[in-house]
Amino acid sequence: MPRSALLLLLVTWAIVPQTAHTQSAIASQPVFRYHYADHTAWAEPNFDDSSWPIAARGSWPVPPFHSDGYVWVRARVPVSAASSGSLAIRVIDLGAYPGAYRVFVNGHDVGGEGGFPPRGQPAYLRQSAVFSLPAGTATPGSTATVAVRLWYVPVVRLSGGRNQLGGRNQLHLRISDSETADATQRADLLAEILSLVPDLALNALMALVGLGLLVFWFLTRRRELLWCALLLIFYPLLQWFWDATHPDYFFIPCREYALLWVLFILPSMVTAVEFIWTVHRLRARAWRRAAHLAWIVYNAAFIAALSSFQPSSLVRWSTTAILLSVQIFNAIILGANLWVLLVRRYNRAIAAAMCVIPLASGISSFGWQADWRIGAVNIGLFDIGFLLSGFAIAAMLIQRAVAAWRQGDHLRIEFAAAREVQQRLVPTMPPQIDRFRIDAAYLPAQEVGGDFYQILQPAGGSSLIVIGDVSGKGLKAAMLGTLVVGALRSLSQEDLAPSRILARLNAQLLVSSDGGFVTCLCAHISTDGILTLANAGHLPPYRNGEEVQLESGLPLGITAETAYSESTLTLAAGDQLTLLSDGVVEAQSAAGELFGFERTAAISNRSAEAIAAAAQQFGQEDDITVLTVTFAPA
Repeated sequence: MPRSALLLLLVTWAIVPQTAHTQSAIASQPVFRYHYADHTAWAEPNFDDSSWPIAARGSWPVPPFHSDGYVWVRARVPVSAASSGSLAIRVIDLGAYPGAYRVFVNGHDVGGEGGFPPRGQPAYLRQSAVFSLPAGTATPGSTATVAVRLWYVPVVRLSGGRNQLGGRNQLHLRISDSETADATQRADLLAEILSLVPDLALNALMALVGLGLLVFWFLTRRRELLWCALLLIFYPLLQWFWDATHPDYFFIPCREYALLWVLFILPSMVTAVEFIWTVHRLRARAWRRAAHLAWIVYNAAFIAALSSFQPSSLVRWSTTAILLSVQIFNAIILGANLWVLLVRRYNRAIAAAMCVIPLASGISSFGWQADWRIGAVNIGLFDIGFLLSGFAIAAMLIQRAVAAWRQGDHLRIEFAAAREVQQRLVPTMPPQIDRFRIDAAYLPAQEVGGDFYQILQPAGGSSLIVIGDVSGKGLKAAMLGTLVVGALRSLSQEDLAPSRILARLNAQLLVSSDGGFVTCLCAHISTDGILTLANAGHLPPYRNGEEVQLESGLPLGITAETAYSESTLTLAAGDQLTLLSDGVVEAQSAAGELFGFERTAAISNRSAEAIAAAAQQFGQEDDITVLTVTFAPA
């Protein structure tokens, strides 16, 4: 077994059995009795509750799903004899769950949280709270009868409090003077906040790294940077929301909590899927769609379950959908990372760290604790997985960024040199020939292109015009084009016929080039308007909007056993000859329609710039080169 996988299994084995939620020791708890249903008389201190079941260790089962959702809990709570001044009751460890409750002390309603249906709206309750007692409610050193009226939303009743929707269904009560109760509440809250500081700080660091990566994405537009950045931003936001709502800072109405939870967890789930498939370069589209479907079902079911305050089939099906969809989502995420870790053995550090996150989520969805306390600090399995994956992601991106920078710097130097050579060999402003007017347009599809043209004037007063297209695109095509142009300049000094020039170029390419071929049209022009043309697989030219019929030979660089024929053409005053590359004809619209020969012929009597612009606007796919030669004798 690979070392990283073995480490993952050992860490998981060591952590999961030992995870437990440690609470502050609360001594000498009173006996709690509970009863389902709802009756106002149960708040009275003289009510006989001896027939009610005893809540073992202060914990009771949630009401049945099809009940009205109410449960009353009663206990005799001693009032601290050391109390002076006003008194208060502190409700401790009630458990964070959606519902409502009211506290009665000796028959007096002293406070509560959440609203009772049908008029009030339940809330996601705090785990502890302090309520002041009206004067005369209880006296120091006595025993007060405390009754707590609780109501659970249907989804908590259905799950029995065993998953992330339910609480611990237990209670601890303390009656003391108000100052002591408030001070103890503040001290516990401060301790809870301090325990979260390391986690909040690390998540803040990850979020800052994510914002930095987002800036790099704007500069580079690399998809893996985008998903890495969003992952490092959305996960801390989810953790901050979780930390803010689970301690005793405030309580949120139930439906608002459901919407906020979805608002924070949905981007995290979407980002997790896209991050894994992008960074690991996975091609399993069906599993990717299944993962996206799982989060859609989970979030829709979560809202539906927490928005329904009456037991119904909708609640039952929504709860089932929550549990199944989150497990399916976790299984797909875990399976994808295990596949990368154990089979493909690619990005193994990231895959191993990302495995911990679905493991923690799966554990918590079954109600098992995936976090524990070491000293004053809370440590969660989910946090460990996220932080490990965050550091692995950061390390991976730094390594890739350095490699990309080195490679990019090298390529930028090569491209700059290639563009400089190409600009010299493919002039943007063509030289003019006596008695002819020449217009040119050149639009490469990439930073450098494979099209070329040359206008050469050997001794004797005649001119040589050559246009060509190298197979492929980019730097390799550009370099092969420069090889052809260099050879052309040498051959033009030998006063060769166009057919001989093409034959010599073909022979030289077969010896010098490393694969690839070149189409080329060569035209010898005399001052009296007579043209001699030879063609090596290039598009024929257009004369005054009509295609010139030429015999086309094989492109250069394919075989040595080829010959090129010549054709003669005489231009009259004002005639325009248009030479172009196949980037014009093969321009393609968004709908997949080609520009084609008919459109090319229709605009072939326009200027070179107009022809090139029309093809580019239609949808440029390849390098575009247009050259127009107009006979204009004095």
